[in-house]
Amino acid sequence: MRFLKILLILFSIIIIGAVIYVYWFEFSKTSETSVSIYLHAYLGFGFISSVINIIYHIISFRFYRREEKRNLDKKLSKILWIGTICFSAFLVYVGGTTLYSIMLFMGEFGYQVKDIFLALLFLVPGFFGLLEASLLKKRIKRLKTERDLTEEINDIGSSIT
Repeated sequence: MRFLKILLILFSIIIIGAVIYVYWFEFSKTSETSVSIYLHAYLGFGFISSVINIIYHIISFRFYRREEKRNLDKKLSKILWIGTICFSAFLVYVGGTTLYSIMLFMGEFGYQVKDIFLALLFLVPGFFGLLEASLLKKRIKRLKTERDLTEEINDIGSSIT
């Protein structure tokens, strides 16, 4: 899971880099009126959710450490949970709409392998991001239950002696 978290952080950094590239280099070539407000909204949402996703993965990395270094008393903010789920859902949305567009225009224009690769480039990290968030939620719950049981056993053992 640590490896998956690192890959998702790297993918978020790539998304941030792509958004910055589009804003600085591509939008500078066109006039502001020719760029759709929806494109600005998509890029802004992609940027903000990528930043939140990176923060989420860095902060939640502690739940995969050894028991001595884990701090289960600190909770992850709901904003981080929502942000990472929104980022993953956004990636699935972008990949799904890309795949849908490819299938829609396949008869007219055909398709290239790079188009499908582009769709999968968004779909796969999106699905893995949703999977990782779900598995981490279950892991935190399991770790807290194990810790509570261990404390109860230790309390019982110390009260007997």
